[in-house]
Amino acid sequence: MKRVIEAFHVKRKSESSVGFIQIIFVILVVVGTIGITKLIRHSASSGPDISSTLENVVVDTTQPARVSYTLTRTATGEVEARASVDISPQVSGRITHISPNMMPGKVVKAGEALFQIDPTDYELALKQAEAQVASAEAELLQTEATAGNFIKDWKQVFPDEPTPPLVAKEPQVKARRATLLSAKAAVEQAKLNLKRTRYTLAYDARITESRIERGQLVNTTGQYGNLYATDGLRVRVSMAPEDIVLLDLAQGKAVDVVSDLAPDMPVPATITSIGGNLSTTTRLQNVFISLPKDTSWVPGTFVTVSAKRQIDGEMYELPSSALATTNSVWTVSSGKLKQTIVDVVDVKEDILYTRPFDAGDGVVTTEVPTSFVNRPVKVRHRDGEPS
Repeated sequence: MKRVIEAFHVKRKSESSVGFIQIIFVILVVVGTIGITKLIRHSASSGPDISSTLENVVVDTTQPARVSYTLTRTATGEVEARASVDISPQVSGRITHISPNMMPGKVVKAGEALFQIDPTDYELALKQAEAQVASAEAELLQTEATAGNFIKDWKQVFPDEPTPPLVAKEPQVKARRATLLSAKAAVEQAKLNLKRTRYTLAYDARITESRIERGQLVNTTGQYGNLYATDGLRVRVSMAPEDIVLLDLAQGKAVDVVSDLAPDMPVPATITSIGGNLSTTTRLQNVFISLPKDTSWVPGTFVTVSAKRQIDGEMYELPSSALATTNSVWTVSSGKLKQTIVDVVDVKEDILYTRPFDAGDGVVTTEVPTSFVNRPVKVRHRDGEPS
């Protein structure tokens, strides 16, 4: 029991010692913090005053070069046909002959027969129509002769009276003349149908698809292939509306078109029209360009279109690093920074082109924060001087 009591007292003393040490540590931390704070305040109060004078901004400057400039834009387009024409005959019948050029990719000349429909039925129809004309002419002559006799008889009985229309058989004569005109029209239609048995085009064309063969029975509602006019090729290219305005693109303006297959052989072409709406997805506008008739390109060919415009008057040429914002540069005037608004015409290959402006003592080419307006400047290097 005595040992247990002694052990208990030892433990109580140990716990008291630990608590005393913790109190001492806290006091030291508080005292140290207060001391450091006073030291910092003392150092701050005894340090140098902050200068109210703005320091010079160190910049590099350049003087803009006066140049003449041709604005150029390129865009990728695709060759297309103005329209794909269905091969569909205007008369029905059985095919008796097909041109060797009636194959996909072949070119047919204007007036060349692509195929021939059996003309027998149409030749007979023409002969029948011509017979109707002969019959109508004979009936008209007979009616006119009868009317002439009736008029003579009337004049003998009533020499001073005008011949009535019914006596002169005027209605019958008019009817016979109308019949004759109808018969002649039928002849012309029969001739036209006979001519249409020979399927031809009024222009040179390239066949894109053919579904016709000798012996095949065709009709006016069927479609037996497709073709397009060789002089109907054009390029469709999409451009930003602001570039269209900037380049002054309009009908008749010349452009250069280069095929991806022959990049060193530009083809001169002409703008035929500007699209009337913007794409709902890209917000670009279509430009349509006609191609020369003798071009060997086919629809689907990718091309690059290059359009140019000579800018009137002199331009300023600067490094693109001079641009502070989208429409301003920093200039040096009377030893201070000045933000100058400029009319940017183009930025191309790290070169900036603007309309002339007041460049002051030089245009800054180093980066400057936008809040540094009117700050004094120290020019480190002027373009054209040795570093």
